[in-house]
Amino acid sequence: MRRSLTTTVALVTTTLTLLATAGTAHAGSWTHRDARGDVFRASMSDAVATADPADRTSDITRFGVRHSARKVTLTLSLRDLRGGSAMTLGRLVTPTNDYQATVLRSADLRVFSLVDTADETEELPCRGKRASYDNRRDRITITIPRTCLGSPTWVRAGAGYARGDLMSLDENSTMTFDEALRRGSKRSVTQTDTLKVGKKVRVG
Repeated sequence: MRRSLTTTVALVTTTLTLLATAGTAHAGSWTHRDARGDVFRASMSDAVATADPADRTSDITRFGVRHSARKVTLTLSLRDLRGGSAMTLGRLVTPTNDYQATVLRSADLRVFSLVDTADETEELPCRGKRASYDNRRDRITITIPRTCLGSPTWVRAGAGYARGDLMSLDENSTMTFDEALRRGSKRSVTQTDTLKVGKKVRVG
């Protein structure tokens, strides 16, 4: 199976430039089970990708959002979380703004960026934001204080995960990618250059 990767590559490229998207809902939380085996792989220079169902290290299986009085927490569960160069993307839509959170980690670099997509010229100050990787539980957790998001009454969130030498200038360098709220198919990547978001999660 092959599909267009134009917008995914554009999303990754834009993020790196800034650094030099059905479930069950409850009060204050929302969870979604993502399809297994829907990872795709492509070179950083290509506009098409091939499905890579055997890849476990980029395969998101579950995505959760918790909206408490003080913070918003995004949790990604993967089939087999490992070390190495990777980028975790989070999108948070509020009643007034649209934010992108990016966590880039490699052997010699760790960056956590939060930007308002309406004005991507600089990173937003956000004291208290943090990200953690639990390889034993195959889980990534991103925490953002509500004050950094304007203390919204609700949020809608989405996420994606990419692995590979994302900072490489080698055109033959490859990456694997999975998006939490889109199943692996030709419709997985839209023309909006943004991650798909889930249901409204009101502060609980």
